Amino acid sequence: MAYIIHDQMRKSYILKCATAVAAALFVCLPAMAFDVDGMSYEVNDAAAKTVTLTQGKSSSTHVTVPETVSNGGETYTVNTIGQNAFARCEVVGQVTLPVTVTRLEFYAFYELDAIGIRIRGDLDYVEFGAFYGNKVKSIICYSTTYFTQDLGVLVNAEKTMIIACPGQPSNEKWKSPNLTIPEGYEYIAPYAFAENQNLTGITIPASVKAIGVGAFEQCPNLKSINIQGSDTQVGDRAFMGCEQVTSLSLPTGLKTLGQYAFFDLMSLTTVRLPEGMESTGIQSFGNCGLTTIHFPSTLRTIADRTFSTCESLKTVNLPESLDTIGYAAFINCDLTAIDLKNVRYVGGQALSNNYNLTTITGGEQLDFMGNAMFYGCRSLSSVTLPSSVRVMEGTTFYLCSGLQSLTLSAGVEEIGPGITVGTTSLNAIQIDPANTHYAVQDGWLYGSDLKRLVAIPGAATSVLTIPTGVTSIGSQAGRRLAITELVTQAGLKTLESAAFMQCGSLQKVVLSNTVEMLESNAFASCTAITEVTSLNRVPPTGGVFSDEVCAAATLRVPRGSLAAYQADENWTRFQNIEEIDVEEPGVPGDLTGDGAVDVEDVNAIINLILEKITADQLAGNTDINGDGDTDIADVNEIINMVLMQ
Repeated sequence: MAYIIHDQMRKSYILKCATAVAAALFVCLPAMAFDVDGMSYEVNDAAAKTVTLTQGKSSSTHVTVPETVSNGGETYTVNTIGQNAFARCEVVGQVTLPVTVTRLEFYAFYELDAIGIRIRGDLDYVEFGAFYGNKVKSIICYSTTYFTQDLGVLVNAEKTMIIACPGQPSNEKWKSPNLTIPEGYEYIAPYAFAENQNLTGITIPASVKAIGVGAFEQCPNLKSINIQGSDTQVGDRAFMGCEQVTSLSLPTGLKTLGQYAFFDLMSLTTVRLPEGMESTGIQSFGNCGLTTIHFPSTLRTIADRTFSTCESLKTVNLPESLDTIGYAAFINCDLTAIDLKNVRYVGGQALSNNYNLTTITGGEQLDFMGNAMFYGCRSLSSVTLPSSVRVMEGTTFYLCSGLQSLTLSAGVEEIGPGITVGTTSLNAIQIDPANTHYAVQDGWLYGSDLKRLVAIPGAATSVLTIPTGVTSIGSQAGRRLAITELVTQAGLKTLESAAFMQCGSLQKVVLSNTVEMLESNAFASCTAITEVTSLNRVPPTGGVFSDEVCAAATLRVPRGSLAAYQADENWTRFQNIEEIDVEEPGVPGDLTGDGAVDVEDVNAIINLILEKITADQLAGNTDINGDGDTDIADVNEIINMVLMQ
């Protein structure tokens, strides 16, 4: 349940709370609401005739919630103060609850401005956050079974947990702006001090075992935090939004932090993570004003988004112990260089939008590079991957507009889609010749057999011709290219998802007679297209051209195939379709011109290589695999064609 912050806090009163919730949910009759004396109520149990106060009131005097209210001839007992009941109310005097009230719900007294709150009943349910942001001087509670008070501060009956502190405490024990939590308390409940305007400093002694969710979040005047217990659990959002904090002291031995624990501490410029810490928390220092981070020698993991949007952070000195940098860990920072040391795993977008990042060093153990790892790092000009890199997820260098040199290592086994999207200064990709999974030809990246085109550098020429021999164009391989014309060659069968997405200058597309499939978004956001030529008499599968293109562009198809295209649910969307005369291509591999690929063609290409005949004596293209040469590889291609028939 939302108000549990630690297993050791499962006291008997918490179990009683769960029972109370179940009882409240038992009656499923339609709610009945009514107003009495300027306050609103809602029936929560028709059989027991009990109601929830749903809206209190502001007053120039005291406000006393009645024990009972009447409506429609029935009298109801007020047993619950509902969510937001006194939210932002202003009361000159006290707010007094009757002995019948046993339940206080979340935000019941949210930002209530009053002298104090008097609780006369024996509470058995207080939802943490009921007093969030209150501006009262005291919370006087006469309960004894599950809740009580410590000089105007709501605590549990055992006085081991602080449930809620007044926003403007009047008692000397609690009102010091530089507060030290009294000895004996082991837990600070969720939201216990949330939006407390009195605090300027807080010291949490080693006796405190857990700081609950949002316990000190949004304290507007808090400037210093001193946590002394190495075993203290710092909960999610514990100090989130304390924008004036300039000093943070964490104890040696503290192992980790909750999510968003110190998020949005805009005035915090320096943090020293303690020795013994093994992992940070997700977003634990996101959106802080950090310029300096001292890392411990024990740290193994920087969690997802830990330092995201720390816009003043220019340098980091990672420890040798660090193994993992999580998703978006340093996104939107201002790093100029980073030494990855012994890091093995870097999550997606970990270094993205560091616009001034120019230098990447270290990383000799790096195995995994996450999706869009360097997204938007526009000052990055040269990258050589260490030989340890095995996996590169997609869009690795997305919008790295300054990238001029990229060398892939021999160890890369898996490369995701679109690794060079938006690399407008990159003319060619390089790869270690020892790599057995990928190959580079003329600066373009392919699968090892040169049949699947994986990535085209972002500085490609305006007229792009796909080489013969390529059978598929990979997902995002040509995304965002500044091309005006795309021409595909015979042999190409598939354009994968988003293959040429966002090519905003593309005007003319020629699809060869072998193209069979256009996967989703292959030409998404290519709104300048005015002409599409599809040379396959059988309409390729997939409707990837936008309605805008279909309305404005001309589709040209082989003469005699107009009916087939008009019958296709995708291609018929083109409003202007023309038939054209096309030269029927010969059978690939048919070098003798007899209409078949057989042993005669094998003999023909062997004789050509042995210079017993010349190319002009043959009917077909002898460069079967499209690598620019006629050699033994082409002989093998024809042999394979014969064997597959």
